[in-house]
Amino acid sequence: MGIGIHTGRVIVGNIGSLRRTKYAAVGSNVNLAGRIESFTTGGQLLISESTRTAIQSPLRLDAEFSVEPKGAAHRLQLYEVGGIGEPFNLSLPFRWAALTPLPEPLPIAITVLEEKFLGRTVHVGRLVALSATEAGIEPEVALLPLTNLKVELSPVAGANPGGEIYAKAIGAVAGFAGQTRIRFTSVSPDLKVWLQQATARLASGQQIPRK
Repeated sequence: MGIGIHTGRVIVGNIGSLRRTKYAAVGSNVNLAGRIESFTTGGQLLISESTRTAIQSPLRLDAEFSVEPKGAAHRLQLYEVGGIGEPFNLSLPFRWAALTPLPEPLPIAITVLEEKFLGRTVHVGRLVALSATEAGIEPEVALLPLTNLKVELSPVAGANPGGEIYAKAIGAVAGFAGQTRIRFTSVSPDLKVWLQQATARLASGQQIPRK
């Protein structure tokens, strides 16, 4: 579960008719909060600029993104919150794990998700690095931060199974031109097992089996 927070004026109260009334909050700022939430991955907390300026306690900000939500008149600056200081002193685990390069890049097919649907264009790319929850890919086209992706890995006999990875593009991998960091949101079962094993092998310095 991810959380998106925005600060602004809303209409709050019992809305409806005498036959059916519901207590709710409505307005453009409610809709914008929903849009911010749609950019999150599991365990991630994103806030808008208006929320950031309204918070008086010190924040640990782990990342900053510039996005363009559907229906918005301008780009929106979002911040990933990792912790909040006095008087709360609460923090989330740091999510940016180091990526370990694969000995040989793996070919992948990348499809951008538009809302809840797959786009029509499939792009080629390479899977070049891994961690337990993220990967480094080299796509043939630039991917906007927080874009939803479907990544398909073809099976290789004696090496890796085929499968699908659903993920979000997080941003460029520092120090590696043309490489994009993605964060997994869902992985097909066989591929999930292989990713766990591959990550463990890379961490221990062992080679990943190839055909």
